[in-house]
Amino acid sequence: MAGYAPLRWGMLGCGSIANRLGADVMRLGDHRIQAIASRDADKAGAYAEKFGVPTRHTGSSAYADLVDDPEVDLIYVATPHNFHREHALLALEAGKPVLCEKPFTVNLLEAEEVIAVARAKGLFLMEGVWSRCFPVWRSIVARIAEGAIGAPRMVYSDFGYRAGTLASDGRLSGYNAEGRLFNPALAGGGLMDVGIYPISLSQMLFGNPSDVKAVGCLGHSGVDENVGIVLGFPGGEIAMASTSIQVTTPFTTTILGTEGRIEVESPWWRPKRYTIHAGGNAEMVAFEHEGEGFQFEAMHVAECLRSGLLESPVMPLSDTLAVMRALDEVRRQIGLSFPMEA
Repeated sequence: MAGYAPLRWGMLGCGSIANRLGADVMRLGDHRIQAIASRDADKAGAYAEKFGVPTRHTGSSAYADLVDDPEVDLIYVATPHNFHREHALLALEAGKPVLCEKPFTVNLLEAEEVIAVARAKGLFLMEGVWSRCFPVWRSIVARIAEGAIGAPRMVYSDFGYRAGTLASDGRLSGYNAEGRLFNPALAGGGLMDVGIYPISLSQMLFGNPSDVKAVGCLGHSGVDENVGIVLGFPGGEIAMASTSIQVTTPFTTTILGTEGRIEVESPWWRPKRYTIHAGGNAEMVAFEHEGEGFQFEAMHVAECLRSGLLESPVMPLSDTLAVMRALDEVRRQIGLSFPMEA
């Protein structure tokens, strides 16, 4: 963007999500990945080579060195779920703005703690729910506000994928019990990995849920493998969401209003098209883009920082708290807990 120095990213963690976001950040002329931090020098080196990153912080002090790096403008927390609180606080205490990958933290108590520190220090903080930044979703929100489908009343949304072999007892087998997805100590399971997407979407459309109902199946590893959720809202709206790591779901979302419906093309969390069905007509709206679309989140973060905002109007911290509160209640109802909460 003309008139602005490039936004210099510091990547705290170099796993899959950091690689995916990094690839799309590289598409933007006014952004650059300035530094990568990993305790594994080989991983940091591979990431730096891939994205042309000038600074590598490695070893036991890697993360502390990253947040203290004067050449870094923003920290992206891309470590496993259970480390989000620790690493977001590390960056904030060092005076750095933070984009923290979803789920923001493991539970509401942790989220409140991190947000309180950001507010006390006057620092920008945002949960990385990248879907909300897509042109499709920003367009849908605007069209609903204009009354394109009347009053929105219901939403159906899913996000699930098969992550193992279904055994004869109806639970998964053949997986890595120490891996991120199946390890309770890493806050594993489908709910925290991808189930958060339809919950956050419903909150974006209808506000904070007033009622949460959930059923779920826990696997031998102790994490959730199948979950169905119904959310009720103060205005009478209802959202139905499902998530799974036993089966691959259609990846679709349908929003029902009193005068029509909106169908979002699969995969709905990184969409390029949606269709409004209303008044006997079907209007398809398209927003083509290159890459996966993480660039929209990066662009939004830059807009916030350059405008002096301390939180995002698209993903405000109050929304993060509401979604975390709902996740806590879903986990309570299905009996899902993590060791770090004991």
